[in-house]
Amino acid sequence: MFHSVGLFVIICQVSSVYILRFMKVLYRMFEKFSVIGMENIVAVDVIKGVVSFVVVLVGSTLIGIVCGLVGSSSTRFTHHARLTEPLIVYFICYLAYLIAELFHLSGILS
Repeated sequence: MFHSVGLFVIICQVSSVYILRFMKVLYRMFEKFSVIGMENIVAVDVIKGVVSFVVVLVGSTLIGIVCGLVGSSSTRFTHHARLTEPLIVYFICYLAYLIAELFHLSGILS
């Protein structure tokens, strides 16, 4: 029973991160729309907003997957050195965050 509760908590935390990121992208989109003016907004502007959200979502996830694969393959060879395994894991996670922020993507999602 406790395992399912823990999984539910993890899923809720992850989904709240996606919701916050979605709200941030929507806020930026509507902020740009207010600068343009409601009478000057065309369908292309709305499509650009949706595409920017998809790019942030997919790009951040791909960076996280690539860094996760690099981290898992590098820790595979460090089973004899117990001190280096957590250092590599923390370093790779922070590296994924920095790379995503470098490209103006979501570091939290990566």
